Amino acid sequence: MPNSESSVPQPAIGCSILLYDGACGLCQRTVRWLLRHDPVGRLLYAPLQRPLASEVFAEHTLDARRTNSAVLVLHFDQPTERAAIRSDAILGCLRILGGGWALLAAVAGLVPRSLRDGVYNWLARNRHRLPENGDSCSLPNSAERARFLDL
Repeated sequence: MPNSESSVPQPAIGCSILLYDGACGLCQRTVRWLLRHDPVGRLLYAPLQRPLASEVFAEHTLDARRTNSAVLVLHFDQPTERAAIRSDAILGCLRILGGGWALLAAVAGLVPRSLRDGVYNWLARNRHRLPENGDSCSLPNSAERARFLDL
C-alpha cells in the first residue's frame, strides 16, 4: 500500500494510522488533541482526502460515500491489519494512548456500539456546523509533521 513518492513519509509496517477528515475543523482539533496526548508518537495521521485513505478503503472494502467516519488502521500492512470505524476508531485511539485514556475507552466500550455510533453519527452529520476555533487550521510543527502521512 505505500505511496511511491519518496518525499512523502511512509507508514511503518505494523503502525497505527488514524484517517480523518482534513476539511473538518472538529476532526483537525481532535488530531491536535491526540498529538498533545501522544508525545511518544504511537499514532500516525492521514487525511481521508488523500491516496493512502483510498487504498485503505479498497483494502478493507469500505465505501467512502457511506463511511463518513474516522478510520483507525491497526497493524498497518501486517496480516493482522484491521480497520475500526466511527466510535470504535476513537476508542481505539484512546486505548493506544494508554493510561487513564485506555481506562476511559474501556468504560466507554461498555456502552453498546449502536448507542456510541449514534452519538458519533450525529456529530459527524453536524460537525461542519460546530463553531470553529483559531487552532483548527494550524499547521503541525516539524516534529509533529513527521507523524502525518500523505499530506
